Amino acid sequence: MRSVRQRGVVALLVVAAVVGACAPPPGGGGGGPLVLSVGHIDAVEVSLDGLALQMLVKDYTAGVTYRDPAQTVLHAKPEAQATVPSGSAFAFLGAPGSTFWNLPQTQNANLLWPGTSTERIGSGELLGNAVTWTIQSVSGPGGFHIYTVGSFGAPTVLFSTQSSFPQSRPLSAASHAHYNWSFGAAGTYTLVMRANATLASGTPVASPNTTYTFKVGPL
Repeated sequence: MRSVRQRGVVALLVVAAVVGACAPPPGGGGGGPLVLSVGHIDAVEVSLDGLALQMLVKDYTAGVTYRDPAQTVLHAKPEAQATVPSGSAFAFLGAPGSTFWNLPQTQNANLLWPGTSTERIGSGELLGNAVTWTIQSVSGPGGFHIYTVGSFGAPTVLFSTQSSFPQSRPLSAASHAHYNWSFGAAGTYTLVMRANATLASGTPVASPNTTYTFKVGPL
């Protein structure tokens, strides 16, 4: 016959096993933000939520999952380090040959590939099928830029810390796009973004200010 002490030990082991089985996974499951370092995401995913817009991170790395930006860290790994091209068109990135970190417009299988998506907003739901994407503020240890490079190699700068914020750009409803996201130094960057539009009925809609965190270089 088991003693009271033995029964108590068994009960504690059972409780520990149940708690362990129910414990959330590390990263984004209660143990801190989820870090995304590789694969296709839409960092800025805008959708309609009743009479408001919402901004989420659309993560394709394990099926399709919509994540809260406040619980997600977007990581530009050390392998994202690059050198600024020669030519005055790229002077916004720094001196030719200097170092910056870039999450590229064209997918690199070893890096995070962030884009934008309004694909869950149907054509005709918004006036002019248009969403305004605004970056309210950027803080970090270096310059920050979002830009595209055309088929002839010329950059088009969409957002840049060379100018004051807020800055805005249009997105078409039901669209998906990718850009270069560049950072002038390793460290942590905090971006505050929002989206606004007008429903086809004429009612204005907007998202709350939404904070994104990028970690550049080693974690």
